[in-house]
Amino acid sequence: MRYQSVLIIIISCFLISSCKSTKSLSKEKDVVSERVALKNYQNNQPDFKTINGKIKAIYASEDDTQSLNITYRIEKDKTIWLSAKLMGLLTVAKVLVTPEEVMFYEKINKTYFKGDFSIAKKYLGVEINFEQLQNLLLGINFYPLKKKSLYYSAPNFVSLTEAQPLMVFKAVLDAKQFRLSEQSLAKQNRSLQVNYDKFRKLNQQFFPEELRILAKENQSVIHIDLDFKSVTLNENLRFPFSIPSNYKPIEL
Repeated sequence: MRYQSVLIIIISCFLISSCKSTKSLSKEKDVVSERVALKNYQNNQPDFKTINGKIKAIYASEDDTQSLNITYRIEKDKTIWLSAKLMGLLTVAKVLVTPEEVMFYEKINKTYFKGDFSIAKKYLGVEINFEQLQNLLLGINFYPLKKKSLYYSAPNFVSLTEAQPLMVFKAVLDAKQFRLSEQSLAKQNRSLQVNYDKFRKLNQQFFPEELRILAKENQSVIHIDLDFKSVTLNENLRFPFSIPSNYKPIEL
């Protein structure tokens, strides 16, 4: 697969990434109620102004594997900025995302893209927005969780809802730590699953440390592993992004 195609898919997965059950199963004696579990989970969600960190990203499909080192910066609810290096040496791409716009440029083919979140609809088959992308990186649910949609299935609480027509949203909450361990979207022949394998504690808050993305379409399967190597909070950050004048626009 060409490098440009790999980059597009990784960005698309960053931009996400008909049944409902309300029946509670028998709980263990020390398991809290659905209401308490949801409240504890909501209280666990991080609060910050800015985040600055580094990610090791590994992309794997049936015929290709790529490794990228990514510096990422977030200004809460306003800006997400990514700078990617190939094999940790050469800066190959930058990404700037706001609630209104998605932009990136890559240096190997000297191309750039300016558009919006419809890029995720085209490549993943789901409609998402800035908040949902931010939530993916923070270990927060894509779609709202309600007490009536939660049920206990040891050792977790599970929620199944119809997030969009014919699209099922599943969220799995750890019943002891009250953190998100998995969330997924499934629609017809496409699905996107995100697993949060490990969290790190920072300033009495928890942030994802190991994140696994599994995207499927028909027989095609893509794995993306994100390992967060460092995280700092509430620094004064810059988001440098300038598309070189000799780069050519691309349509996605």
